[in-house]
Amino acid sequence: MDKIERVDIHERTLIARRISEAKHAVAESVTDEFFVRHPDWVARYGDAGRVRGIEDAKYHIDFLASAIESGSTAPFEDYARWSSRMLASRGIDPVFVAENFHQIGESLNRVMADDSAETILRFIEAGRAACVDAAADTRETGAGELEQTQRLFLESILQGRRQAAVTIALEALRSGCGIIDVYTEILQESQYQLGRLWESNKITVAEEHMATAITQFVMAQIYPRIEPAERFRGRMVLTGVEGEMHQIGANMVADVLEVKGWDVRFLGTNMPHQGILKAVKEHRADVVGISATMLFNLPKVIEIIKDLRATFGNELKIIVGGASFRQVPEMYLEIGADGFAPDLKSTVDFLESIS
Repeated sequence: MDKIERVDIHERTLIARRISEAKHAVAESVTDEFFVRHPDWVARYGDAGRVRGIEDAKYHIDFLASAIESGSTAPFEDYARWSSRMLASRGIDPVFVAENFHQIGESLNRVMADDSAETILRFIEAGRAACVDAAADTRETGAGELEQTQRLFLESILQGRRQAAVTIALEALRSGCGIIDVYTEILQESQYQLGRLWESNKITVAEEHMATAITQFVMAQIYPRIEPAERFRGRMVLTGVEGEMHQIGANMVADVLEVKGWDVRFLGTNMPHQGILKAVKEHRADVVGISATMLFNLPKVIEIIKDLRATFGNELKIIVGGASFRQVPEMYLEIGADGFAPDLKSTVDFLESIS
């Protein structure tokens, strides 16, 4: 265990809180200083560059504070690599990120107590070294970058840093990652990991709910960026049965399918039985997707499938998904559905096979 990790948790929390309290003033001062050091940036980026510089500095400070509170430099090193690669895609050399970290460290140590200087310096230097690694290693692309982005996203939602989570997701899009990849590799994978953390009692119900709510907020920021698909594939109603309270998985499916060209009527969850039938008729749906997370909701799923078949016949395609079906994947055959999709990708694959 290194020197930083031996710092008492209460002391680390105090340092992190004081860093957060100084965030706004430090971000403004280091950005102004940076533009003085690099006057060519004023000509290149203007006032908008200063605004963005302050925002970036605040994110640097947020991740620094949370890493210090955790007692490990690893989260800040991950953030440094991600931030360096993200900015490099915009033509900004990682050396400038490392310089910004150094400025932040110096500024914080001017406003913080002397006994916190060693802790701050240790984390700042770890971040700067990670920037150098990112600059030297240009070979890590594709899945590796998405995995790193996903780790940062998960860390952000667990810490309640809503704007940081939004920034991470939107930066992935700006860097060329497709919306479907952001949903499947970042958002969906983070939700899976949240579930595993909760099941192993490593996070509380409140923390899981907070993180899920932030993910939904991020999705709301991504949704307006969905471009109309060139090909119309069909009409779909997506819903959870009455008593089903988990919505985010079905919401992800709805968004991704719109990207693929489906006209999706997303009803949310806990939908009354007759309301589902009415929506399918009004939307003239070709496909109905039904989500069930808890096994005790399966009787409602069976009931609605029975009535959908009686009302609309076998021409209507029915696909089921959710955690309850992942436990017994072949069950969809017994209850009269046409398919089972355990995740976003399999949902897309199934619908492409019938459209």
